[in-house]
Amino acid sequence: MGNWRNRPTFIDFWPTGIDYTMFIDENGDPELKLIARKITNLENATNDEKFFTVTGCIIKRDDYQKICNDMVSLKKKYWPPEGKYLYTSKSTQKMKRVCFHSKAIRGRNKPFSEKTIDYQAFILELSNLISEISMIILSSTVDKYEHFLKYTNPIHPYNLNLNFILERFVKYILKPNETGYIILEARGKREDKIILDHIKNLIDNGTSFVGPEYFKKIKGVYFNKKWSHSDNEQSSYVGLEIADLCSYPIHKFVKYSTKDQAFATVESKIHGYPGYLGYGLKIFP
Repeated sequence: MGNWRNRPTFIDFWPTGIDYTMFIDENGDPELKLIARKITNLENATNDEKFFTVTGCIIKRDDYQKICNDMVSLKKKYWPPEGKYLYTSKSTQKMKRVCFHSKAIRGRNKPFSEKTIDYQAFILELSNLISEISMIILSSTVDKYEHFLKYTNPIHPYNLNLNFILERFVKYILKPNETGYIILEARGKREDKIILDHIKNLIDNGTSFVGPEYFKKIKGVYFNKKWSHSDNEQSSYVGLEIADLCSYPIHKFVKYSTKDQAFATVESKIHGYPGYLGYGLKIFP
């Protein structure tokens, strides 16, 4: 593990002295090119094209190990004896720890096929597990269509969402003497470097609303893949799995303004509940 400020790097442990970690996931397309073209051509955009969501799940150091143990226990129950599955692609086959990925679960793909597990029983147990996790959720969604219409030089939606949730993390969640890490899912060297540079700028300079003295509480920014390569992909990053499972229901709620069962499972964990709109759940503009 190198110096996190130099380049995107990963972390495989929870260091002493770090009180909270915020695990971050996203839904939708952050880019504005399609929206710009639609507006230029006087075309409407679909909800799938409009909305981009970034969600952070904040977990306390003292709670993390139990959460990991509970998650692994659930995997071992449905994929005995070790919670692993033979993942296949065109060129490889490999036994790996099952990774809870929202899209794969919703699509009933690979380990989540009804031919492999009792799907309905699994969904019920997974929902119960998520509902019992001690965490705080911060989420922000940009309506890219309205954002592009409103501003001459619109801020990139990913950066804008990060601003909103990190401002709230450092000002309202972390106390003056507390520290936190940020862990995002690794996407690619270029994409990760852009995000890292943006967060470093926030830590060094703050925003128009929250000063750098608050952002100094962030002591590291890391980018982990779905599976741990230092463990030969025999373990996954539970915090990122949780962020993935929580972000999609929130994204869907913002897009359609309807609360399904998945959203109901996470709603009470959104910062400011029940009055979370504008606080733990930001919709912009």
